[in-house]
Amino acid sequence: MSQYYNVVPWFNSEEWCAVYEKLYTQPQSVTNKEFALNVLLIWKARCPSLPSGIESTLSLLEVHVEDLKADNGPRNHQVLRLAYSSAIMRFVNHMLDKETAKGSSLYQAAKNLDIPEWIIDLRHDTAHNNSLPSIELLREATDISLDWLLKNYWHKHKQHIKDYLANKEDIIIEDSKITTLMNFCLSLSICAHSQCDIKSLAQIKDNDMRESIISDVREVFGEGVDTSNVSALSVTALINMLNMNARRLLKGKNTSVHMNQALLGEDSLFLSLPFVELMGEKNAFKKNYLSKHFVQCFEVLLTFLHTNDLILDFILELVSKTKEDIEFEKKKLAAIWISEILKALKRSQEFLLKAQSNRNDLTHEKKKELASKYHHWFPNEKSCLLLNLQKGPPVELTDINFIQPIITSYNPYLTYFIKDLLNLLQKLLPRPTVNKICSLADMISNPDKFSTSLSKVYTVDDLQSAIENHPVAVEESDSDCVEIHEEVEENTEEPQLVPGGIWRLAPRAHSWFTTPIGLLPWQVNTPIESMDID
Repeated sequence: MSQYYNVVPWFNSEEWCAVYEKLYTQPQSVTNKEFALNVLLIWKARCPSLPSGIESTLSLLEVHVEDLKADNGPRNHQVLRLAYSSAIMRFVNHMLDKETAKGSSLYQAAKNLDIPEWIIDLRHDTAHNNSLPSIELLREATDISLDWLLKNYWHKHKQHIKDYLANKEDIIIEDSKITTLMNFCLSLSICAHSQCDIKSLAQIKDNDMRESIISDVREVFGEGVDTSNVSALSVTALINMLNMNARRLLKGKNTSVHMNQALLGEDSLFLSLPFVELMGEKNAFKKNYLSKHFVQCFEVLLTFLHTNDLILDFILELVSKTKEDIEFEKKKLAAIWISEILKALKRSQEFLLKAQSNRNDLTHEKKKELASKYHHWFPNEKSCLLLNLQKGPPVELTDINFIQPIITSYNPYLTYFIKDLLNLLQKLLPRPTVNKICSLADMISNPDKFSTSLSKVYTVDDLQSAIENHPVAVEESDSDCVEIHEEVEENTEEPQLVPGGIWRLAPRAHSWFTTPIGLLPWQVNTPIESMDID
């Protein structure tokens, strides 16, 4: 379970070994080297970003083979010198990159890796001098560089090159890894709780729990961690290792799916009501909030999800839980969790904006320093959930178009977190609009709070009854149109209210059926200039 696999440009281990043999098996020939070069070019076509050792081998070998093939014909030494110089420069840059990234100079990095100093000089001459090094010196440097790659890349990797065939059983194993990782992260999160007072795994009194965590350590980190001395395994050190290796541990395709299954499945501690009662204050859940002790049990885990861009998928899964056919207490708990996490993301957002306005660089500050600075800037926010203060909320949650399906779909539990969701928007909505949206969500959630006496709904039957009580006279006309006149005085200006209804009959002095569309009867003979047009 400690092995991890990469997608590589070579078809199988046999193909890799074939290139190795053609490159370095004695006696060497132009034919063998040309074969190896052609395969390396195929790898380059399959994967433009090759490992540094292969990339450097390809650059040097391409010039070297062209030089050897030119033995029987005329040579352009200037072109060869330029090509050799470029290949050597790429070799130095690729192979010394990790050392120089630590702050070492090129010469110090070359010394650490046992590369001759004069090859670094060649690199400088190529980059800065007006004339290129001699062809003989460049050929010698290329031979030495290829030999160095043989010892430091090809020899070292040969013993680790193995075939890996993916099948259904392997996929199940990968799923199990993510589940183990999430359970391990959750265990560390609980151990890091201030009330547990656990500094190392040796302080865990429950033997089964301690052995379970140690088993997870072996499965997650493999042989990278010595588990023989339990007292040496500190909770803080394991959390730091988890964060450092997160990218490698979370590189699966369906990481979010397996993560949500592990954290929000049937036995989820996140949605465990007994765990809420065990860790929470009395009646806290009934008052629609989570106690700080309960939330702190998950702080390390939630920070891990936030740091590694998994928090959005986790929030969306919690939203889905509020719509599932499960106990309403779990739906409510999921909704309150969404609110807690969104509030924490808002704190990170405000903290970054404050740091930006103060021109503070947060890159190298530790977690405790960041937390101390946050409480200094926001003294009213005490005992609150803080996630990664160096990272803002997922950009999707700041986009109104992304959250629109969430806030417009029917969800009785939306009222618990809709305001926190709207507060994260990059372009904040006007306050009256926010209040209306929140009121609508509250109305859907609690319709009894908004009960009103309903007035009568009038139908066509009511209109028919009104017409029967007020008969009309129909006069014949030479035209196909019919004029309808009400049997009331022609001078009636105000429409009459029908008893018991809301319908008002207009004066029958006007011919409505012969009036052109878009005009009222009394506007027919009125000049357009004098009409009141809104």
